[in-house]
Amino acid sequence: MSTESGARRRVAIVLARYDASSATPDGIEPEAFAAACLLDSYEVVADLIEVTSGIAGPPSVSEMLWPGALHLPTDVTVPIMAQQLSEIADELVVLPADLPDLPGLVLAKLFKVLHRTDIAIAPERAGSGCAAIGVSLPLAEWIPDDAFDLDDNPYSRLSASAPRRSRCTLSPAWHRLRAPADVSRLDPGLEGWEETRALLAGRALASD
Repeated sequence: MSTESGARRRVAIVLARYDASSATPDGIEPEAFAAACLLDSYEVVADLIEVTSGIAGPPSVSEMLWPGALHLPTDVTVPIMAQQLSEIADELVVLPADLPDLPGLVLAKLFKVLHRTDIAIAPERAGSGCAAIGVSLPLAEWIPDDAFDLDDNPYSRLSASAPRRSRCTLSPAWHRLRAPADVSRLDPGLEGWEETRALLAGRALASD
């Protein structure tokens, strides 16, 4: 479903329940690290052109949101979210709150394929989960409710059960912060991730 102008209405939501606390390096409070990664992950989607951004998280995240952004409950499921947003959006992307240095281009490429597929998955690089999952709205009936656990990439089983192979596609992968060793994957050459970068820099200074 598109608008009369043909433009696709797009929404991207960061799921705060997939936080980066398990990847906290020594010397940093897990709550502070998770909050920094959440804010940086959200800034990625908030910077996207012609995309409505939002966070599914506790009341405290409201202070992070840009004007006009969506604030959804922490525990809302993706199928329920898709149902609620079908009136205002044609495409929905959900992503975890533990990929602060995610390039916006990764999400742009995922959105790019959603006009011709039911579900698109950006895999977690060097992991078993997903960096993002995108769906066309309304949600296709063949997609099961349990397809949206971002810690468990559903591509193999969904591609096997899709009505046509083209209805489930892959897009570029990206790394997540799920263990302290993953922090070494952060790319200092990439723009953004200021909050996480500052927190890590402060830790380095404190340890000198």
